[in-house]
Amino acid sequence: MTNGDSISLRVAVIDLETGGLDPQSDPILQMALVGATVAGAGVVIDHEWSTMVRLPRPWSPYGARHIHGIKRRQLLLAPSAATALRRLSEQCGDRTIVAHNLAFDWGFLEVASERTGVALPAGRHICTLSLSRALDPKRTQSHRLTDIAQRHGIENERAHDALSDARTAAAILPFLLGDQGSQR
Repeated sequence: MTNGDSISLRVAVIDLETGGLDPQSDPILQMALVGATVAGAGVVIDHEWSTMVRLPRPWSPYGARHIHGIKRRQLLLAPSAATALRRLSEQCGDRTIVAHNLAFDWGFLEVASERTGVALPAGRHICTLSLSRALDPKRTQSHRLTDIAQRHGIENERAHDALSDARTAAAILPFLLGDQGSQR
């Protein structure tokens, strides 16, 4: 980042779709990353990546399909968790990692890292959920990704699709960072 009102930050915005809420027992179903640069009040996307993640055997229930829309057949021939995590880590590089509800996604990534032996990228992390909540200490607004996006005139085309959610988190980031700066 630079000083003053001008922001320049290279980010890797990540999002996961999971088969539940418990990283110890529920699988990662989809990973996505949006590589971008936040510049001033805008964001420039330089690349996007998304993959389904093969279910571990024996195949178990994989969550609320009515929410994420992922079908079992999409996961059958998908890359393994190790392959997907390796690719995600490579694409993060030295960028600042951003996610909406970072603690949730990062918890799943940490468990996957432990199980696969694939190292997670190191470096700075930013949580858009935490940024949004910090701007609303009395919690008068919803801090769901879709609701934050709507307040800033951004449409999330397919909520609960990892790539669409990562794009949306990337789009709201300049607004949240700018609002943080204006509160100083």
